[in-house]
Amino acid sequence: MARVVAQNVQSDVVNDSLPIWRVITLGIILGIFYWFFTLVLMRYIDSLGVAGDIASILVATLGVVIMLNLHTVRPLLITVAVAVSLWGLAKLTNGLAEVEIVFWSALLYMISYTLFYWLNRYKHLVPVIIAAIIIIVIARIAITL
Repeated sequence: MARVVAQNVQSDVVNDSLPIWRVITLGIILGIFYWFFTLVLMRYIDSLGVAGDIASILVATLGVVIMLNLHTVRPLLITVAVAVSLWGLAKLTNGLAEVEIVFWSALLYMISYTLFYWLNRYKHLVPVIIAAIIIIVIARIAITL
């Protein structure tokens, strides 16, 4: 017996299977890893800015891998948006105590991953990219001030 499958069926929600608490937890963990990677890289690189930038790339790569395993929609868009938004975080937190650096890194990564994950739930790609660019520009302006 042949089975008929409808080709033109679309749903409004792209992926609703990942609970928001997992994204929040992922953001906190990646924020802690960002601090850890920056700390380890500072042993081999004399510049805090370069170590933080390399740590951002490592954390973004780790974030993509984890979100792929969690079957997240558009994980590359989420991690690139977070990495660009928080680029230079090591310089921004320079001079704080280690506990404060870990706290702010975890908090900012948690907020960023949650925001861009929530934004990516919309099924159309172009408005998501436009909104992400607007948020990134606002974040970069806020960081540079």
